[in-house]
Amino acid sequence: MISDKINLKINPTLLVNLTFCFLPINFIFGNLITNINTLLLCVLGIFHLKSKILTNKLNFPLKIISLFFLLVLFSTSLNFIESLYFGESDKFDLSRLIKSILFLRFFIILLLVFLLSKFEIINYKLFFTSAAILPVLISIDVIFQYIFGFNVIGIKSLLHHNASFFGDELIAGGYIQNFSFFSILFLTHLIKKNENIFKIFLTTLTICTLAIGIMLSGNRMPFFLFLFGLFLLFLLHKDSRKTVLISYLIIFIIFELITYTDRNMFNAYYSFFSRVQTSVVSLSVKVKNDLLSNTQGKEKSEKEEKWKEDLNEVTEANPY
Repeated sequence: MISDKINLKINPTLLVNLTFCFLPINFIFGNLITNINTLLLCVLGIFHLKSKILTNKLNFPLKIISLFFLLVLFSTSLNFIESLYFGESDKFDLSRLIKSILFLRFFIILLLVFLLSKFEIINYKLFFTSAAILPVLISIDVIFQYIFGFNVIGIKSLLHHNASFFGDELIAGGYIQNFSFFSILFLTHLIKKNENIFKIFLTTLTICTLAIGIMLSGNRMPFFLFLFGLFLLFLLHKDSRKTVLISYLIIFIIFELITYTDRNMFNAYYSFFSRVQTSVVSLSVKVKNDLLSNTQGKEKSEKEEKWKEDLNEVTEANPY
């Protein structure tokens, strides 16, 4: 009997790239999957780099960042030791120390990504592709959920919130907003011609889809942050100015139509505008009162100083 031996070779570079490009997808599946994938990325990165981690020198920005992480760990450790010394330690001090130790994982990930990029192990095209496609898909699903009351896998809407695949976690708008400009810049890079009608149409459609997805998710602050990001894109990227202006006009029209026809959306955004207006007015009143009190206090102190000077002159002139 002849048995064929099949050697399965696992490509570590491919595994590192798969775990890295899977990072934008993690947030959809929750913290457990995110932590597992992050741990897997760290393990694969350390295994792939091995001794290169210790032999390579850090650049200046990474040195500054490492000092910040070490400072956090040192301060929490010092507080914990001090509380132990005085016999006042409790679970809160211990939990803070554990959190500061776990906080180091972000620096480890940053260091690994830096080194993997330096040795050209990471293929950023895979990461940018996943980060560009996902927010568009989430936006389409949010729009679908708003229209039909449930998304493509049957998750129902919650009041004026449409959370898509995130379920009870009302973070769909924040997720789209955080990754939205990957989609826009990826598309502008993909279609090279500057004044191509197809490029303007497709980019405008993408921007409007993302904006409507954020708006219908019910997360109000991400919606206005996205509009502010478009404004910065308008200022910094000359080739996108025409597209951004057209997108602004379409977004404004759709926003007016939706808030006019949907009372829940109108109330949600109206209450948000009211709170912002109240906060701005209260802040301006506080600043005005502080300036007024400082001015009055300064005038009062000047009058007191003048009175003291006059009193000293009178005292010197008439010592008896």
